[in-house]
Amino acid sequence: MNLTLTFQISVYLLVALSSIMFMMAEGGVFPQLMTIPLGLITLFFTDRWEKFSLSPLWANILGLLAFLVVCAEFTSNIEGRLLSGAHFLVYLTWIILLQKKSDTQYWWLCALGFLQIAVGAVLTESGYYGFMLVIYLFLSIWTLSVFSLHRTRNSFLLYDSSSPFPKSSIVAQDPGGSPFNQKSFVRGGIQSDLSRQWLSIEFFGSCMGYFISALLISMCFFLLIPRLWVNRAMFDNDSLESGDKPLVGFTEKVQLGEMGEILESSERVLQLSIFDNETDEPVSVEEFAARFGMDEPLFRGAVLSSYKNGSWSKIRRRSRWRLYNSKELDNKQLYRQEMVLDSIGTEVLFIMQPFVGMDMLSKTENSLNLETLEIRQTQPPEGEGETRYNVFTAKEQTENIVMDQLDNETLYTELPEDDLKRLIAFTKKLIANHPELKTNLEKARFIESYLRDSGEFSYTLNMSIQDPEIDPVEDFLFNRKSGHCEYYASALALMLRAIDIPSRVISGFKGGDQKYLSNQFEVQQRYAHSWVEAFVDGRWQTMDATPSLERAESVAQNAASLSSWKGISNTLTQFWSDYVIGVSFQRQKSAFYDPMLRAGKRLKNRLYDFRETVVGVVRSIKSFLSSPRRWFSWEGAAAVFIIAGLFFGLKWLWGVSVRLFRKLFQDQGEQARQLRAGNVAFYEKFQALLANRGLVRNPVETQKEFTNHVKTDLRRELSQAHLDGTPDLFTQLFYQVRYGDHPLNAQQTEELQQKLTELEIALTRTEQLEQHKA
Repeated sequence: MNLTLTFQISVYLLVALSSIMFMMAEGGVFPQLMTIPLGLITLFFTDRWEKFSLSPLWANILGLLAFLVVCAEFTSNIEGRLLSGAHFLVYLTWIILLQKKSDTQYWWLCALGFLQIAVGAVLTESGYYGFMLVIYLFLSIWTLSVFSLHRTRNSFLLYDSSSPFPKSSIVAQDPGGSPFNQKSFVRGGIQSDLSRQWLSIEFFGSCMGYFISALLISMCFFLLIPRLWVNRAMFDNDSLESGDKPLVGFTEKVQLGEMGEILESSERVLQLSIFDNETDEPVSVEEFAARFGMDEPLFRGAVLSSYKNGSWSKIRRRSRWRLYNSKELDNKQLYRQEMVLDSIGTEVLFIMQPFVGMDMLSKTENSLNLETLEIRQTQPPEGEGETRYNVFTAKEQTENIVMDQLDNETLYTELPEDDLKRLIAFTKKLIANHPELKTNLEKARFIESYLRDSGEFSYTLNMSIQDPEIDPVEDFLFNRKSGHCEYYASALALMLRAIDIPSRVISGFKGGDQKYLSNQFEVQQRYAHSWVEAFVDGRWQTMDATPSLERAESVAQNAASLSSWKGISNTLTQFWSDYVIGVSFQRQKSAFYDPMLRAGKRLKNRLYDFRETVVGVVRSIKSFLSSPRRWFSWEGAAAVFIIAGLFFGLKWLWGVSVRLFRKLFQDQGEQARQLRAGNVAFYEKFQALLANRGLVRNPVETQKEFTNHVKTDLRRELSQAHLDGTPDLFTQLFYQVRYGDHPLNAQQTEELQQKLTELEIALTRTEQLEQHKA
């Protein structure tokens, strides 16, 4: 395989990759799929074996036909127009593949492939496309580098074929040999490079370095340049959707039996980062939850109070109240919860309690229900938009909003007695059997523990119902004794109401994952959860009867492991969606600008602390020097010891550095001297022979100019001895050794010695003939 074939294969791989990526982006196989076999055919039959190729006339005719086909595909739909233009690029690629190629055709193939990549980027949001873009970047850099090498080699060969200088056996090469054994060389004053190869490890390493540099620089530019306006709605490609989206794990109307399949989804719902609002230092979600008495992070959502026929629904009531914003809370010590809520078809805003205020960062407002403390947004985003908001929590618990309102007790104790007779009787009997339970709080905690810790109930996602004739909660309590969080929360709330304790069901999320890629806490649909709030001791208290360990195991089983193909796919797709396709100024601000700003503040504080430290040390030294009595104390002895140690340490370090640099430069200078002295000696002998004939090089004369004079003055002698090219050969190899740092090998040295002997004999014979004539 020679250099030309290496280049051709690189070009066709680039064309094939662009076709595959465009095919993946469009979601169809024609016409892109035809490019791959056509490229293989033309590689051998057109480029290598030259069996057939399109003439310029036929290429123009086929181009016109391709244009007519594209016009037929052109529709009024914006995506149809874009695809028709992209198909035209594919047709042009076919035509160029079938032509006999020069550098121009190869350039066109690279350019058309790049345009297909650009169109594909508009049509898809797949994370795999981003991964293949990285591969395309490396392959394109490699191809263009080999292209440059290919053109340079062709230029050398073209110049070499027209050069007036004779081709010496010393520098002659086989241009059709293997690129890994073929030597590069230049004639006519350009440096020869006999010891280097066209394709080498250094060349491949340089391409890899260019690729890494280009990738890093492009990522920096892409991620850090502010996104002030992004609109991709007109290019949405419905044909690329892989089916309906998974159901969301949150619902404002709990219907028992619906959450089993929803919990299996690992789609993202919410992202969260917590900071100290004064210092901007990050606070872990687990630390925040533990500080305010939560075993796991609880993201409170909808408040459901009305139960009927296995279904919970919310209060149909609107509120015009809003939370205080950060400006109105300026004097408080706060934690800041930075939330990013994906569009899941609800107005509810999820927060971790407690809280005292909120800033809405998206184009919407918050609405607070004072009775339930449920927070909603006035204008939910459309489509796949997101809502950004900051929730503020006071560090002092007493300054936060307390859930102590019970405006409508009847609403939270209401029961469909005809449907739940057995549940009501069972609950009252259960409490009566434990007369030690005196307060409502003790009774509520006992029922919670009975459902969660007694061992009679288990956690499962199986939705099978044994007796459809009774209420689903009674079927759970007395028949199946197995279910998920909705059943446990419903049973706990209804059993509390059976003993006149006000209760309500909360629908939201429990738990989440710390994402190291984005450094954010992420909540997925599988973390959807329901729990209970009971009004005891004058306030609403959180209770959760779901077995936590069994639920955690179930949630973990539904997670996509990072080592699995699904986990890698989800991570890649999420990164591509968040930081390439869906990147916005707000996301850049939270992911890049704010961390950079916080790092700058930390550096400033550290530099300030360092400055204070240095100032303190200087003051201490000044105070010490101004007090002679302290010189003859333990402080003086310590100072003398430290100063002496520093002095001798710096002196030793200076001596080592000087010796190291001296040795380094001496070695390099000696090597250079030996190289010049040992390898240019042949030219010194050459000049000495010519000096015997009175031909001495002028100091201002170059070796090339001196060679021209020698060839003129000794034309007859050189011609008779068949040494016409010898002066040029000596000059060329002198430049190679002296300025190219390429020493002669054994074969070259032996041949030069033979040339010197022949030249000496020729000059001696001529001199003897001249003396004989005289």
